[in-house]
Amino acid sequence: MSRHDRAALTAAVLTLLARTTPYLESELLGLADLVEPGAVCVDVGAAAGIYTQLLAQLAGPHGRVLSVEPLAFAHPVWSRILRAATRPNVTPYRLALGAEPGSATMSVPAGKHGLVTGRSFLAVHTTGVGSNAEFPGQVRVDVEVETLDGLVERAGLTRLDFVKVDVEGGELAVLRGGRHAIDEFRPTLLVEVEARHIGRYQHTAADVVAGLTKRGYTMAIWQNGWQPTEGICAHARNYLFRPPARLKTPAKAKAANGQL
Repeated sequence: MSRHDRAALTAAVLTLLARTTPYLESELLGLADLVEPGAVCVDVGAAAGIYTQLLAQLAGPHGRVLSVEPLAFAHPVWSRILRAATRPNVTPYRLALGAEPGSATMSVPAGKHGLVTGRSFLAVHTTGVGSNAEFPGQVRVDVEVETLDGLVERAGLTRLDFVKVDVEGGELAVLRGGRHAIDEFRPTLLVEVEARHIGRYQHTAADVVAGLTKRGYTMAIWQNGWQPTEGICAHARNYLFRPPARLKTPAKAKAANGQL
């Protein structure tokens, strides 16, 4: 089996699992409605690379996926199985994204059976471990921090079509660090918004939503299709933000949109 065929099969299996089991997020089924061949995507908080794998398949050979994951030891077994970072249209970045570039510490919870990397968060402007207090311990890991704007410049992107953000409460910082790219490219955004994780930061879930809706983005959730919603729902944690119509000039965009 060729590498191309293996990648296509892996993506098909992931889609099947998302459709038939509770183990993968159902929003994966909606990516096909959002990402076209040739698209440029960023997967922020890539973990093992499930979203990266499907985005790479949808974007195709003429598209591009930037896969961003700060922890080298996150999900090592599944990372090797999925091999998303080895796809020719995927560029992996060992970074955390935040509001400002520099260096910072990731807080990685330690459970009874080892590190729970999927609940790691960037410990910048936090009031404690918040929702991770349920774990018996925490390990701190120093990481490089970049902004989404800086990543776009670093990668030399001239378009940006889709961004998925899942960083355990630090989503607003990622959006603030990408305000120029968001204004310029108007990407579709899929953002995790969970109050239990956001609570350790000095803002609320409503602040995350307001930062985008005031720019003209509209919200939707996945319920056997993308369904419009006016705000945070008790039964959803991932929210689709559809961009407004593109403005013709940067000056008009600046006048029409505030700062995140």
